[in-house]
Amino acid sequence: MVSFFRWLLGYVKFSFSSGFADGFVDDCYQSRINVHNLKNEKGTIYGECLARDYEKLHIPARKNGGRIRVLKKRGPVFSFLKIRNRWGLFVGAVLFVLIVSFLSGFIWNVEIIGNERISDEVIISFLEENNLKRGAYWRSIDKDKIENLMMASFDDCAWVHINELNSTARIEINETVKKPKITPKTVSNLKAKKDGLIVKASVTSGWRVAKAGDSVTKGDLLISGVYESEKKKGNQFAHASGEYVARVKEKLSLRVARQQSYKYYKEEKTIKKLSFFGLDVPLGIHSKSKRNCEITTDNNYLKLNSNELPIGIVTVKERVYDINTRVLSDSELSKLVKSEIEKKLKEDFSQCEILKKNLDISLGADEAVVKGEIICLENIGEDVEIKINGR
Repeated sequence: MVSFFRWLLGYVKFSFSSGFADGFVDDCYQSRINVHNLKNEKGTIYGECLARDYEKLHIPARKNGGRIRVLKKRGPVFSFLKIRNRWGLFVGAVLFVLIVSFLSGFIWNVEIIGNERISDEVIISFLEENNLKRGAYWRSIDKDKIENLMMASFDDCAWVHINELNSTARIEINETVKKPKITPKTVSNLKAKKDGLIVKASVTSGWRVAKAGDSVTKGDLLISGVYESEKKKGNQFAHASGEYVARVKEKLSLRVARQQSYKYYKEEKTIKKLSFFGLDVPLGIHSKSKRNCEITTDNNYLKLNSNELPIGIVTVKERVYDINTRVLSDSELSKLVKSEIEKKLKEDFSQCEILKKNLDISLGADEAVVKGEIICLENIGEDVEIKINGR
């Protein structure tokens, strides 16, 4: 323990030579200079003393006609002495502590746990709209208000709690338990919602009326929810259900203008910004974006333990364009018409299996006109509730 305190206070190993050794040692003790581990080797004294006592050794050394020399220095005090005139380091260290303390009051990372049905992207967008985001100051966040707003905005959110973990905002979410699907108890018929030729018929509940091979028109009864049972007296009631796939005809019409507008990109530039706790500082001088301009943003934030910090470089790419118009040739218009037909088929007949397309395409001076019909397979069953006794 004594050795540790001596090291903590700092001590030196010295030598005394070219003088009267015994007199030097006597004068040290008489002057109450605390020296340790003294050794006399061929007239040279080796010893140790505290750093603060070393300067006192010069008086007995001169008195006895010798000189002293430092052999080794031990202790942290000597490291501080090397930088005692470097005030910039001390000021920098103090500023570093102050800056870290100040920045710890900001949100550096947003962590979301407990969500399954509500996506992270939707939650983060909602939080940013309410000022809870990376770079926001903790004291400016009304956690209770955001929690209440979130529960009111998302039906799947049972409760939410915002935890402040140093510089991390942890959003804990508990979602509602989905109610199990209950088989409908209403009495209903299954009717055809379109004209068609039935190619497949299956009944889950109710009384079969139409079968495969029958032609039906819109409103015809496919499965009845009211029927007579051989085992029970009186009418029986059910929620009619099943699948009736029919061959149906659908009309299709489409118009495509010969004159088309398109974007002509004429300029592209990249702007870099320093993002520091939500504040974007442009790195350079840039002109204001023009009206017709597509903007894409790429964020490259610093990471600490795989967590993004609110400090980084934001790269903004701007593509300036003009809108030009051009009259298409017949071949170009025909190609565009085919593309628009495929697009409309995917949008309007996504639930159907298309068997045949009978389409007529006519190219005019101003536009192309498409008319015809689509033959496809579609489930045409539709539930129609039956009112019993006025209910």
